[in-house]
Amino acid sequence: MIVEFRDVYGETTMNIFVGHLAESVSAEALRRMFSAFGTVLNVRIATDATHGCHGNVYLVPDEAARRAILELDLMMLRGRQLSVRECAFRAARERRISRTALNVLERRRHEDRRYHLPTDLPVNLSVA
Repeated sequence: MIVEFRDVYGETTMNIFVGHLAESVSAEALRRMFSAFGTVLNVRIATDATHGCHGNVYLVPDEAARRAILELDLMMLRGRQLSVRECAFRAARERRISRTALNVLERRRHEDRRYHLPTDLPVNLSVA
């Protein structure tokens, strides 16, 4: 689900995801980097023990955001290659359902391997 925001002037605001950030990158540095393409409404940086450091930049207008994604994706910043793309929100319930379905599928695959052994293997019952 892609979420669109409209600012007070009626222009579409795009939420841009910036992944693989170095922990030393500040919100002001991201704001300066994206302000060359359009008006930056908000910048948020989050650090997660599992996924590392990533940010969200809200940029107006929509065309400027698409241009920024094309030009800044795979750019090196402080020794790291950035991953820049449009942010797609998934509801917590949707994430939970997909994770549960994946676990069930893995469990079934494991059980299939364990209980359904191939029958065409030669069996050697003689003891030397």
